[in-house]
Amino acid sequence: MKSSGIKVKIFNSEYNLVGENPADVERIANYVDSTMNKISFQSPYTSVESIAIVAALNIAENYFKEKESKRALEKEFVNLLNEFTARIDDLNRQLENIL
Repeated sequence: MKSSGIKVKIFNSEYNLVGENPADVERIANYVDSTMNKISFQSPYTSVESIAIVAALNIAENYFKEKESKRALEKEFVNLLNEFTARIDDLNRQLENIL
């Protein structure tokens, strides 16, 4: 898929970004804009640079929490898969003994 340019507005500034999926680029830009506006609302006299840093830290924190959650789910899935495989193997042994 070809990358295409898209104009987005983040915290009252316009940026020309490139991405394979313009809808994803807009969605991500809107998320960053929303995060920055929320921080600005909570701390109205904070500099734009500080708002950007706090937003980046908040977004990074969310990212790592989601990454850890995914890792825990994957581990749980592997454990269940191993348990089911062991049960199937046990059932196969029982069937072989019967037959």
